[in-house]
Formats: sequence, C-alpha cells, structure tokens
Amino acid sequence: MLKVAGVVILYYPDSEVVERINSYLNQIDHLFVFDNSEKQKNSWLSERLKQFNNTTYFADGENRGISVRLNQAAQMAIDEQFDWLLTMDQDSYFANNNFANFLTCLKNYPERKNVAVFGVQYLDPTSQSSTCLASTTNHLITSGSMMNLHLFPSIGNFDEALFIDQVDSEYCYRCILKGYRIVQFNNVYLQHSLGKQSTHISLKSLKKTNRSLHSPVRLYYMTRNYFYMRSKYQKDFPVEITELKEDLLNRIKNNFLYSPERFSLIKNVLLGIIDYKRNKMGKKF
Repeated sequence: MLKVAGVVILYYPDSEVVERINSYLNQIDHLFVFDNSEKQKNSWLSERLKQFNNTTYFADGENRGISVRLNQAAQMAIDEQFDWLLTMDQDSYFANNNFANFLTCLKNYPERKNVAVFGVQYLDPTSQSSTCLASTTNHLITSGSMMNLHLFPSIGNFDEALFIDQVDSEYCYRCILKGYRIVQFNNVYLQHSLGKQSTHISLKSLKKTNRSLHSPVRLYYMTRNYFYMRSKYQKDFPVEITELKEDLLNRIKNNFLYSPERFSLIKNVLLGIIDYKRNKMGKKF
C-alpha cells in the first residue's frame, strides 16, 4: 500500500482555499500546509484546518519561496516514511473524481519505481476519463504533480536559487539527466490558473480576448530565471529552452500592452537580467 503525503504552499490565501484543499485531502494520508504570507499568521486558516486530523500548518511570517518549502516538505515526508508527495498550488484543485483517477493510474502504472514525477494536464478539461492515458514528457508543473520520494535523495533538492518560477522545470530536467522518467496522465485534469486573467481589447484583432497578466516582480523572476535555466540546460534541452524564451517574450509583451504598470515592468525585467549577470539569485529583496 502506498503512503501518500501532500504539500500546499500558500501566499495570502483567500477564504475558498480550504474548499480547494478538500478536493484531495481525504484521499492522502497527510498534508503539510506552508504559509508564505509575510509578517502575519492567517489564524482563521489555522483554526479551520484544525477540523482535519491529517494536516500540519506552518507559518513563520516569511516568504521563503517555492523551492525551500518543497524541500522542507519532502524531507518531512521522507522522515515519516511516505512513498509519494503530492505538490499543490493554493489556486489549484481536482474536480469530480479526478484525483481518485490520478491515484488509480499511478498505482497501476508499470515500473513506477523508475518514474521520478507523475503529473496531470490542465489545458483540456474535455479529456477527463477513467481510462489511464500516460505519456512521457520533459516537464510537469509543480501543482498536481506526485513526486517519488524514494528517488528524491539521489536526484537532489529543488534548486533554491530559483525561489519561484522554473523550479518545476529544473527538477524535471535533472531527473531526466539522471536517467529517470517524467510521466503525465493526459486523462486527469487539474483546475489551474496561470497568472491573473483579465479581458482586454486586442490591439491586433480589436476583439475582446483573455490575457494572463503578472505582477512586475513576478516578471523579474521569470526573466532572471530564464537566463539561469538557459545557462544550465541549453545543451541538453535546446527545444525546451527555446520554448521558454518564446513564452517569456510573449508574457512580457502582453503585460507591456495591457498592464498599467509598464514602467515597473520594464524596470523589473531589466533588473532580472542585471541580477542574473551579478549571480544574485534567491529572493529578490
């Protein structure tokens, strides 16, 4: 029988976060909740989590990013002899029986011992099915992924230089280079959002379109970490690094055209480049 722990990393969560956690909580053995909200403890949340006997809530008033918290949770789960670690964002959740299907597909997957990470898809909700449809991939997002804790010591910790953004890609690339597999179940759908969605009039078509916008600080990390990833993995993953560059340029363009914070955007993108060249990694401030 597999022992499954989970971790969800919070940052000023809204009141609906417990409902989203509930979409998977009763199907795992224990959940580590790390709250990165700064200079405050969300006492309302810690009180609501007390109703569950399989959660542990951590809040130290510091935003230590994604990679540090993932490493802390992984080590705690290993110490308590769990086999797998589900990693979740605060805005993500599984609808219907999707998480149960995920667990079934994982348990029935042959040679799962050589798979470093199992994940799901978040782009096509119409593909949901109880029939397991697995494919090998080079990258999975953090949210909705299941990490093989037996392989974690040989792969190594998540890269804390990144703080946030590309933490998942870097870990996946390292897994592959060490000879392990990354597998996605295309029949399992995760409700997940990338950035803040807003509607704008397209300057090209003059029609209303949805745009994913990010804060200037988030684009600082995206820019800086792109150059870091390029320096480490351009040789082994040239296609993925090219795609990462195109994605970054598209996000910068969208934010420049549709966000009111254009000056701050330019400042943070330039600072991201400068800090990479200075080898200033980790948290921005």
